[in-house]
Amino acid sequence: MATNWLFNVLLILVAIVVFVFLVLPRLRKSELWQATLTPLSSIIGSGFLVMAPLLASIVGIYATYAVTAIVLVAYALGYVMRYNIRNVESPSLDSEPHKVFQVPEYLGNLVLVVAYVIAVAFYLSLLSDFLLNFFGINNILLERIFTSTIIVFIAIVGYTRGLTGLERLESYSMTIQLSVVAALILGLCLFNFNFQEDVVFAREEFTLVVQIQMLAGVLLVVQGFETSRFLGDKYTPEVRIKSMRIAQWISGVIYIVSVFLLLPVLTNVDLFNVELSSIISAMAPVAFILPAMLMLAALMSQFSAAVADTSGGGGLLRENSQDILSSKVGYIVVSISAAMLVWTVDLFGIIALASKAFAAYYFVQTVLALIHNTREGMFRSLVTIGRQVLFVVLALILAFVVIFSIPAEEEDTEHKVEISEELTVDLNTGRNNELTLKGVSRFLN
Repeated sequence: MATNWLFNVLLILVAIVVFVFLVLPRLRKSELWQATLTPLSSIIGSGFLVMAPLLASIVGIYATYAVTAIVLVAYALGYVMRYNIRNVESPSLDSEPHKVFQVPEYLGNLVLVVAYVIAVAFYLSLLSDFLLNFFGINNILLERIFTSTIIVFIAIVGYTRGLTGLERLESYSMTIQLSVVAALILGLCLFNFNFQEDVVFAREEFTLVVQIQMLAGVLLVVQGFETSRFLGDKYTPEVRIKSMRIAQWISGVIYIVSVFLLLPVLTNVDLFNVELSSIISAMAPVAFILPAMLMLAALMSQFSAAVADTSGGGGLLRENSQDILSSKVGYIVVSISAAMLVWTVDLFGIIALASKAFAAYYFVQTVLALIHNTREGMFRSLVTIGRQVLFVVLALILAFVVIFSIPAEEEDTEHKVEISEELTVDLNTGRNNELTLKGVSRFLN
């Protein structure tokens, strides 16, 4: 199939058709679609290429079930955020009954903005490293300069064009990414139709407890929907709620379908020592054009995720300052902070903190929703009772993630948990590390 040039042309045509559809004026000018771009970019940006090999490394052939459970939990967390947009966000905090929410909401937002800054620096460093390594360049100074240049570009667009300008950047990158995803899914469907072998993985064996701890960290690969929460200077609560829901629907389908379809391809990938390049190269048997397309999608995914988190961080700073800082100034603050991290710290050493920060933020939001539902009368109906149970369960899950989720390379008392240098491109910092997927592994856990 890989040598069938007609098939490869078909995949290119599918990508072009999807691209043209997504750039149609009617869609580009749709307020709902524009509001969907930010959460969609953030959710898909960091994980659509790494979710399948990560889950295959942890649970093997049960990866599809695992990703389905993860997507459902993430959707439930999205429900929490949508509930809070309606009932707990800033405009309602002026009323006396809602004063109880102000301090935890403020502290939760501060935690999240730190996570956004780390994530922006991390995503763009990965982009720079991957691109420079593709051209055979291994120079940490050049990498930091290139990363900082991209950050400055995003900051200038955000400050001069505002959220609309950042959304335009997201639109371009997400359009390319979704076009490639459409071609990838079609190619994998036809490849799987002709796949006659058993799906068996050679991987590290973990105890059930360790698997659960690792999957708790993987939950955070589908984070990003919370960015809708901080677009209030442009969109109404109704639009933000609906667009967040649409973003989770689209991303959820992409994650579940792609993991299911990628499993046969991953039988040819060394899950003990997974490299991003090996995942992309594994697409060659499907169609020889796919590796090049996926490389482009990988670059766009990191860029769009960084832009989306810049948007979310700027809006969050505006909200926390009670409009003393504008969103435009917030974009500058996030960008300057991210650039400082690029030049001063080992991002791989602190990325796990961002992961914990996201989980802690969701925990705070869930507790706020729980308090509001209780104050409003949780025994009024079966709906409010069910909502209370959901909030309690989610709070317990998130507390578990914050306390017990473990990095993929960390040692357990009985197991050396190494998804072998792991799920993203390691920065070439002169530490003699291989070009591996370690970064996303730390971020997810």
